[in-house]
Amino acid sequence: MTRRRIERALSLAVVALGAGGFYWLHVRSGLEWKPEVLRDYVAALGVFGPLAFVAIMALRPLLVLPSWLVLFACGMLFGPWLGALYGAIGAFLGGVLIFGIARAFGRDAVQSRIGGALRIFDELLAARGVPWLALYTAVPISPLTPIYASAGVSRMPLAPLCAAIAVGLLPRTSVFTFAGRAAAEPSLANLVVAGAIIALAIAITWGARDLFRTS
Repeated sequence: MTRRRIERALSLAVVALGAGGFYWLHVRSGLEWKPEVLRDYVAALGVFGPLAFVAIMALRPLLVLPSWLVLFACGMLFGPWLGALYGAIGAFLGGVLIFGIARAFGRDAVQSRIGGALRIFDELLAARGVPWLALYTAVPISPLTPIYASAGVSRMPLAPLCAAIAVGLLPRTSVFTFAGRAAAEPSLANLVVAGAIIALAIAITWGARDLFRTS
């Protein structure tokens, strides 16, 4: 069996796992998808709770769950710092999975699904390099799945991608976990800190807006 076939077989296995998780979450579980519901469900898992959040974040693009919902719940349960760490680890693994799946299936398969995003990524990466990817990842409102898929079919090696998203994910996840803690415990201190972090994220995003343009 060639390396490409092995990679595609593993990718298909991950996609199948995600499809099974999607079916259970959205059809069989009966869960109402609110942060507090997810928090309570994971809290009942005890010591396996952190692993559950990491797994959910890793498979989140295949599970079709919004990242803010998962990270809000993570902040509610584990607090802003541990919640951000668990969320970042899961999102990191998810980014590597998307990168690997895209690389296994090739450029044509990715192009047919994300269209012009692939061309835009190629142009921005060529013009601004890996630091741009780290900053893009850190912006809370930026869509990541198309970018990581685009990276998978570009000439970018895995190591620079890992470095970029490792830098960018922790500040990204902390925005939502601090907001989740403030929602769970709306004290003045929590609200002020969450508001300050969100305001800082908005200011950085606004200040860096020119970096996200191709011309």
